[in-house]
Amino acid sequence: MNGTLYVVATPIGNLGDITLRALETLKAVDMIACENPVHSLKLLNHFGIKKRLLEYSPANEANSAKGIVSLMKDGKNIALVSDSGTPCVSDPGTRLTRLAGEEGITVVPIPGPSALTALISASGFPADRAVFLGFLSKKEGKAMKELAVFREIECVIAVYVSSHQLKKILGCVNNIFGNVEIIIGREMTKVNEELIRGRADELPERQITEKGEFAILINNHRERPSTGSG
Repeated sequence: MNGTLYVVATPIGNLGDITLRALETLKAVDMIACENPVHSLKLLNHFGIKKRLLEYSPANEANSAKGIVSLMKDGKNIALVSDSGTPCVSDPGTRLTRLAGEEGITVVPIPGPSALTALISASGFPADRAVFLGFLSKKEGKAMKELAVFREIECVIAVYVSSHQLKKILGCVNNIFGNVEIIIGREMTKVNEELIRGRADELPERQITEKGEFAILINNHRERPSTGSG
């Protein structure tokens, strides 16, 4: 019988955010496919979990996916983790989950921490309509085009940004969407976590610590006047 692939979300900062189900799964599987064995060992050692690790990174993704699927076809149960957060959300894993599904292997999501959902939950933005763009192009012109597709759509737009691109992306947002509300999440759930709120025209001028990992929400809902009864 085929084994099962478990897609396991792990903490994005605070180790206390790991779920009981994630811990039970990591303890129960035969092997763990991970983005960076050195990084994942820190997490596993913290919780006293000893498993064989299979490196699964962008550099070896295609070949590793075939090898891991072969192991599951031999009956091994395998957990897929990324360095932090939920695999396949701007992290490696898509090739493996797709190939596993094509080969008739059961894929089970073990949900948990994500910078995207954490920031949305604290934003106060109406996120019943949200678009996640992941990391935008490093080329400013192309990044502008990627954002401009959503100029006329009332929604919340989420992007991940590296520290050295932060000011550039904020400028792009102002050019495309105007003076919209923005919330920046820096180092989500880590010791230096910050939630920075402001408008697109003034945030680039703020003294923002440009270190760590960033998630940005753009509130592209048109402001409407309140309608009182009287």
